[in-house]
Order: sequence, then C-alpha cells, then structure tokens
Amino acid sequence: MRSRNPHNLRSVHAINLSSARPGIHRLPNEILSYIFMNAIQVCDSDDPSEAAFFPLTISHTCSRWRKVSISTGSLWTSIRLCLPYSLNQLTYLRTWLSRSRSYPLDILLDFRDEEWDWEEEDHLFTHDAAKEIISVILPHSKRWRHIEFFTDTWAPIHAFLDLTRDIDDLPVLKSVALSRCNAYFARKGECFKPVELKEPIPLFAGGRLPALRDLALVGVHVDWRQSVMVNLLELELKFHAYDVLPTLGEFTNILISCPELERLSIVGWGPRLDATFTNTRRVISMAKLTRLILGFVDVEYAVMLLSLFHLPSLYELELEDVAAIVDPIGSSDASTLLTLLEASSTELNAETCFFPLHQVDYLDLRSIRSSEVVFAQFLHRFNSLEKINLSDADSALLTALGPQHFSPEPEAEISSKPRDRRPSFASSLSTSLAPCPQLVDLTCRRVDMSVLSSVISARAKAGSGVRPLQSVQFELDNIESTCHDSDDGSSIASGLSDEDRTSLLKIGVDFRINNLRSCA
Repeated sequence: MRSRNPHNLRSVHAINLSSARPGIHRLPNEILSYIFMNAIQVCDSDDPSEAAFFPLTISHTCSRWRKVSISTGSLWTSIRLCLPYSLNQLTYLRTWLSRSRSYPLDILLDFRDEEWDWEEEDHLFTHDAAKEIISVILPHSKRWRHIEFFTDTWAPIHAFLDLTRDIDDLPVLKSVALSRCNAYFARKGECFKPVELKEPIPLFAGGRLPALRDLALVGVHVDWRQSVMVNLLELELKFHAYDVLPTLGEFTNILISCPELERLSIVGWGPRLDATFTNTRRVISMAKLTRLILGFVDVEYAVMLLSLFHLPSLYELELEDVAAIVDPIGSSDASTLLTLLEASSTELNAETCFFPLHQVDYLDLRSIRSSEVVFAQFLHRFNSLEKINLSDADSALLTALGPQHFSPEPEAEISSKPRDRRPSFASSLSTSLAPCPQLVDLTCRRVDMSVLSSVISARAKAGSGVRPLQSVQFELDNIESTCHDSDDGSSIASGLSDEDRTSLLKIGVDFRINNLRSCA
C-alpha cells in the first residue's frame, strides 16, 4: 500500500482553504480600494460627520484592509473637527493630513456650543485653540478644496482671517463658508462687538483663487476693498452688524466682478445705504442670477435695496422677515416690499421688467405679514409658479392663494397645457380666478391648517381656473404638534382634522406630515 505524500496533502489543504475564503479577500487591492471609496461616498451622503471617521473604521478591521486603506490617499480627504477640543484632535488632524497625501481636502471646523452662555470670553473654543488648528492645516493650503468654519464667537474667526491673509496661492479652493453664528448683531441699531477686533482683515488678500465659486460670510466682515470675490456663482452675506457693512460702491463692485453669479443670499443687511442713495436707481443688473434670497430686518431698507436690482433671469425667490428671529418686536408689515416687487414686474417691455415674477417657478415666504389684498395682487404675478414654501404664514396669505373674483382681461385665458420654461411676457399679464395657476406643490410650516385645507379644496374645484395641487407637505415643530390615531392606524397632527384629511384625500392630494413628535 502506497503511503500518502504529506506535501500533496498540504497542497490540497491550502487549495481548499483558499476557495473557502470570502470573495472580498480574493479581490485585488485596486478593486478593494475602489469599494472603500464608494462606501465612504454613500456614508457621506447619509451622515457627513460619520463619514469623516469611516476610514478609521476600515483601517481597524484587519491587517490587509489597514494596508489598503492607508495607501488610498483619497479616503482621508474629509476632515471634521468639533467640540470638545483636545490635543487628540490635533493628532487626528495630522494623521488625516499625512494619509491624504496630495489629494484635495474638504475641511469642516464646527465649534458651536449649544450650552454657551453668550459671553465671548467664556466660550470653550478660544482664539488660541483656533490658532493651533489653523497652523496645522496652513502648510496644506494648496490642497484646500472646501473650507467651512462655524463658531459662536469672533476671536476664532479673527484668528483664521489673520493667519490666512498672506496666502499666495489657493489653486483648488472651490468654496469657503465662514460663520459667526450669532444673529443678534443683525438687529437694527446694533454695532459690532468686540470693538477691539472690529478692524477688517482682507480675505486671502494676496491669494490667487482661480477655482473659488461659492462664498458664504455669515456674521463675518472682511476688508471689502481688497476683495477676492470675483467670478463667483454663489454668494451669501448674512447677519452682519450695520457698522461693518460694505459701502454701496464696494458692494456693487463685488457683484459686477461676478457676472456669472447664479445665487445671491442677503440676510439682515447688504450694503450701507447713505444719504446719496436717493440719487441711485437700478445700478446692479445681474443677467445670470436665477435665485434671490432676501431676509430683511427693516422693511424700508429692503425696499431701497431691491430698487437697485435688475434680475431678468430670476426663477427662484425667497423672502423672510428675520426680525422675528433677531428682535423681540417681531415681524413688520411687508406690504411696501411686496408692492414694489409686484409693480416692478408689470412693465410691458421684458428688458425693463426688473423682477420678472411671471417666470418664477419657486417661491418661499417666511414670516411675511401683509393684507389679503396686497398678497393677492402679489401672487397674481406668478403665472409660472409650480412650488411654494410657506412658513409662519398668517390667514391673509393663505386666503390669498384661494380663488378670487378678479375681472380677467378680455384676452386672458387659462391654458391647460404644461407651461414653457420661459413663458412669453404677454402671458404673464393674464389674470385667473385664483393666483398661481400652475401651482402643484405646497410645503408649509406653522400655518392654520383648517384655513389651508379650505383653500386647497377651493383651488381643486371646477371653475377655479387653476391646476389642482398634487402634493402638500406639512412640516410641524414638535411643540406645535400632538399625535392621535386615525381610523387607519396612522398618526396625524392635531392641527389637521379628520374632516380636512378626508377632504384632501378625496380630491387626490398627496399629502405628507413630517417632523411629528413620536407618540407614546
């Protein structure tokens, strides 16, 4: 009898073990690296904070995964730091900077503290801590792709501006968001504090920023005279104290330097408007601007500011009275603002229609107060509006959305055909029995649901002259909603009665209720 060859047995055993290993362990390193990259992209879309530490999880799974992940520099490009600040975070920061090699960096520094007592000197994140972090990332500035820096106080932002003022080249930087998250300073009559750090610092004064397209300055003022704000596609200026605003000339120069600007957000204040303003009209024409966001503290100022603009390509408009946020007095009557917009959209020549409301397809109104008549006149200009978002809307606004008994012009006619993306200017002058004839999508928050339900039902009736709403979404605060069970076992908001709910279902409205407090 022949004896078995022990070498053959070992060979067979090795083959069996190899075939028994999970498939992922047989993948080439390049494929494994590709899978890691796809996994982190999915994770980033679900939870960006978790995605930042996902590479660490991968590298601690097994020795092979650790080797592959550490050699994949693109896995380590997302850097996120937050409170509590510690020296361990500097170690984490240096590790990510090293392992990301030469890849572009996306950096988020979020040091906001929900328990902060509003005293600048008592904040957990200090000027020195900010200086330590910025000093570590500064040598890698040529790799910065996205920078977001959120703080409650000014000292850390001041450290960032001071340390980065002399950077000479930021070749891949696409977006910058600097936020001192304190809306208080946008109150009417409020001045910048701390006074000793008020002196403006240029933003990347000596830098070359060929890729910068998105800039947000929230409560952060810079030296507006030395501006790198050129060729932007998106610009946000928000919650600045009035005494650190750009002059009208500086503000105009910034916008003129961004001829391709598509989105402009001004919340609180824009430029300082001095005594010479009365002789200035329509000095800013933004041919490519499609979205305007205006949050105002003072209605009179907002009217003066809007009278500067000519926006022929406007398609999305958002208006908010932020006085409700920053001032205990609350919202003001916005009738003059709405009237200005309505009057500026009625010119017979499209070139002189400063705000072409007839082509706007998305409208967002937050805490806006006026009369039903003014609201109705304003809303009747939106012949192409498909989606509207209403937050903290009173009954006057809701009622104005319902059918009105206006006398249409002789040639006015409601078409059942889908609207063109760019409707003819003449079509915008027609009047229907109800405003916004193309409106099909409504999102609302903090509204009277019984009034809203009646308006939706009225719009759906034959003879209303408008398309019936197809989708309605209610977004409820926890404090304003209670839960109870409906007949079909689902939970609905107490603000929406069973009768209203049945009525909406009967007319075919797809409605959803979000952000409900869970029921016990």
